Amino acid sequence: MSRLTKRELQILALIAQGKNSYQIAGELEITAFTVRKHRSNITRKFNLHTTAQLVSFSINYSSPQIAIPSDIDITQPDSLSKREKQILHTLSLGLTGKEIARNLGISPRTVGKHIENIKLKTQAQSLAALMKLSVDIARKDNEQA
Repeated sequence: MSRLTKRELQILALIAQGKNSYQIAGELEITAFTVRKHRSNITRKFNLHTTAQLVSFSINYSSPQIAIPSDIDITQPDSLSKREKQILHTLSLGLTGKEIARNLGISPRTVGKHIENIKLKTQAQSLAALMKLSVDIARKDNEQA
């Protein structure tokens, strides 16, 4: 496994919190270009090809040290439909919208609409926040089982 620099570890943890490149740049007081360069290095080191894979990797790599971003209402997953829960679960696996659609036999546009609905119901602001929520729900379910 490739070794990450201290800065790459910081960026990975912030990605796992649902922050975008500009938010990370502001927090670390570096340029967005530098953040993107570090993200590129991380994806190369771990053979990640999509943003979804990077976010999933960052959540699994950084968890459980990181907390759920404050913009997520974790009490809302019970209000999700069966399909929305299914899509939320697949997000944590790092699948793209097209991959999820292919696996579920629905259109990518339908997946996108479900993701919009999930964001509204959970008040999550980013895909990373939804993926973190999914991972935390799965952990909670496993602990109860």
